[in-house]
Amino acid sequence: MNPARRLIRVAPAIAASALIAGAVFATPMAARATDAPETPATTVALSIAPAGNGVVTPGADLPVTVEIANPGPDTIADGTIDIVLDRSPLESAAAYAAWTAGTATDAPAEGDLVTVATAPSTAVPLGATHSVQLTVPADRLALDEWGSYGLEARLTVDGAVAADTRSAIVWNDPADAAPTAADLTVIAPLTSIASTTGLIQAPALETFTSETGVLTRELDAVVDRPVTIAVDPRIIVSIRALGSTAPESAVNWLERLDAASNPIIPLTFGDSDIAGEHQAGAPAVLAPTSFAYALNPANFTDVDELIEPTATPTGTPTASPTATPEPTPAPAAVPTLEQLTDWDYTSTTIAWPRTGSVVSSDLPFFAQSGLTMSILDSAQLSAGEGQPLDAVVSVGDQTALVADHGVSTALQDALAANSDARRGQALSQLSASLALAASAGPDAGTGTSGRPVLAVLDRTAMNLTDLDQVLGAVQSLPWASTAPLQNLLSQKPTQSVTLIDAAESPDRVAQIQRLLGASQSTDSFSSVLADPQVLTGENRADLLALLSNSWVPNEGGWNVAVQSSLDATTKTLGSVQMIEGSNINLLSNQAPLPVTLSNELPYPVTVVVHVTPSNGRLLVEQNDVEVTIEASSRKGAQIPVTAVANGAVTLNIQLLSPTGVLISTPSPVVVNVSAEWETWGTVLFGILVVLVFGFGIVRNILRRRKKRRAEEADE
Repeated sequence: MNPARRLIRVAPAIAASALIAGAVFATPMAARATDAPETPATTVALSIAPAGNGVVTPGADLPVTVEIANPGPDTIADGTIDIVLDRSPLESAAAYAAWTAGTATDAPAEGDLVTVATAPSTAVPLGATHSVQLTVPADRLALDEWGSYGLEARLTVDGAVAADTRSAIVWNDPADAAPTAADLTVIAPLTSIASTTGLIQAPALETFTSETGVLTRELDAVVDRPVTIAVDPRIIVSIRALGSTAPESAVNWLERLDAASNPIIPLTFGDSDIAGEHQAGAPAVLAPTSFAYALNPANFTDVDELIEPTATPTGTPTASPTATPEPTPAPAAVPTLEQLTDWDYTSTTIAWPRTGSVVSSDLPFFAQSGLTMSILDSAQLSAGEGQPLDAVVSVGDQTALVADHGVSTALQDALAANSDARRGQALSQLSASLALAASAGPDAGTGTSGRPVLAVLDRTAMNLTDLDQVLGAVQSLPWASTAPLQNLLSQKPTQSVTLIDAAESPDRVAQIQRLLGASQSTDSFSSVLADPQVLTGENRADLLALLSNSWVPNEGGWNVAVQSSLDATTKTLGSVQMIEGSNINLLSNQAPLPVTLSNELPYPVTVVVHVTPSNGRLLVEQNDVEVTIEASSRKGAQIPVTAVANGAVTLNIQLLSPTGVLISTPSPVVVNVSAEWETWGTVLFGILVVLVFGFGIVRNILRRRKKRRAEEADE
């Protein structure tokens, strides 16, 4: 092995989102076991597809297809394709992962890594794809033990290895068959696209559930097949919340899901990032609180039970011969939260955090919310040196279902492949991964001769059209079969493993913390409403939509959506205010001070105006004045005060909810108290009155005297 040479490849991985699944994009690279000169600078995408899904039997030749794709920037010159076989069997899933990733630290024994076929390759222009057909003669394989073996394709151009890619084959000798069978359980998510709203709107539902809609295609691929469906409850609730106005295609979709024979488990609402919630400080796994904001009673007068299920009773009452029958309560005008989310699930206790996002402390957090069993990727678990992982294990005090990384990756790559060669490479890797699982022997806790294996499909947008073909390839393997989820749920863990922490990025956690803080502020603010759930229910549903794992591939778009949500929260929190006014001149001993309140919400609110004077010159007779403001309106309030002394007084005003939550702190109001003007004005007015009346009296007296004198003179 030449340490001076460096391999660059896209290895299969759960989170891989390479442009061409199963292919290898390579800049200059070199072989791992043979000498090679410096490599050219051309980028190459290489795929290797052994025939028969990589299953080889004694005495049979092995046809191999190698696909060369040239994404640029230059033409790939004529070269040579070499097929290299590692004749030492892959003993474990870890050895298989190291082989396919090119990270194996142990060099193969001398003579084990051999070139078994060679063929020329013609030049490949920019943007073109070229396939090379090779055949490995049976006598060149020279394998003698049942199991999985590494297979590699190398492209050499001008004496340098331009690219290589690795897969595996299974030597299936009927005389030396696998000791057990791998019982494969597959879980496929059924989710919608990323969104900022808690419920999917009717036009979008109609599109998604049309004949060619994304939800229809997803359901077509999995319904009545040996696959467990992990459905996002947001889809079910969105259809039910529309009642009789739900699109016909959406109702038909829901009916098909209801009639499906598949095991069905729920994801969290919106397929929210539950690991991120915990790492950002949420007190529990977040769930919807109410959908009252979206329900119209007129849409639920006559609907099918699938849309509005009968409420599930909370317990079985004990019969009493003397008890008086309770009157049957009138049905609710709209379905409850429990009715909207009700479904006949196979299990409701399974948490499925996103792969590569979990730390050990997340599992107890899930469990305290009722999710007592977590699906974890095997790449994050360790059972000890050389120990194979069971499908059901203990991680501390918690139970985990182990998703086999190699099998899951191969399944996903097969579904994502956009050429026969890339799909063939993925299917050969799937055959080898399942053979490794089968050769590990049965789990101790199963009580059966088979070995349970769990595989999960990726949450990101994936073409499930070929799922039936891929599952058919699994069922054609002598050492593999499909199994229902119930097999795993009935199994008790007998193996304790260690979880290798893989926390979410600090930037993502910080964003989630901002969303959680804004949500808490909205919940507190909602106490101004007679029914806070009309605000908190929508806020929680929208939050869960923003926390959806479907946003993860689009980090830039998610950051924009988060900021928009935070801006909307700021606007909501500022929707109930006191209208700022000018300073007030108080010229009387007692008077009501006017304030004007504004409510921009579409609901009536009730607030308490709390006033505190800065000094004793002004006495506030009623510190708390409760005011109800109608939706989208303004209303005045009167604060009764009494002047004690002249001077300036600053009134500090707070708007509180009836429960005491601070809603707003307007700018202080300055009151200039000049109450003595009223006293002096009264005195002066009194004097003026006395003078006026006194003048009138004196005038009358003088008039009478003058009149009397005149009369006396006349006499």
